[in-house]
Amino acid sequence: MDKQYFDQLIKSKKQDKKQVALYLDEAKIEKIDLLIKLFSSLSDSKSFSRNMLIEEAIDKFIGESEEFLMSEHGINVEELLEENQAEKYDTVIFSSSGRGFEETFLGEEETACWYPCRVSENREKNLKYIAIYRGRPISAITHYAKIEKFIYDEEKGYKVCHFASQPIELPNKIKLGSKDSCFFIGAKYTSLESLLNATTADDVVFG
Repeated sequence: MDKQYFDQLIKSKKQDKKQVALYLDEAKIEKIDLLIKLFSSLSDSKSFSRNMLIEEAIDKFIGESEEFLMSEHGINVEELLEENQAEKYDTVIFSSSGRGFEETFLGEEETACWYPCRVSENREKNLKYIAIYRGRPISAITHYAKIEKFIYDEEKGYKVCHFASQPIELPNKIKLGSKDSCFFIGAKYTSLESLLNATTADDVVFG
């Protein structure tokens, strides 16, 4: 028996959680309800619920599973999770000011491309699209382009994103919404699907 786990269960504070549906047989529910009453009588700092006890059991399983997989098989669950999360976000968003968008991204002064592109190798391998947040007076994301490749340009001194085709206009201009323009300083990652269905930056899922 892990006495430390139960001591922590009684004393720990609540955390924000997402709601999910879980179906249990009647016998398990009756036992859980009894455990709730018992733990509530032992704790002066918090009340207990079915969901909380189930969450605690799942957290314990996750923690011990991660420890087992690392120690016995050298599998780092956190690294795998980070890689899986990165795969969901196939689009990078950079910001522009002045006529940088027209001259570079749209190709009015040079072959359509974008730079500087400061992205990590872990992110870069999952990226398929690039979009630009345009500063005032537009203050919106209006176009995206399919990525062909990233290449470090010795002359420019930056990593440059070359496009596989001409930039494409989004179905909706994605305005700031409640976000400040400073939000788009530095690379932001999302999915093309999220951009195509958004009308403001509040609608976009970033990761």
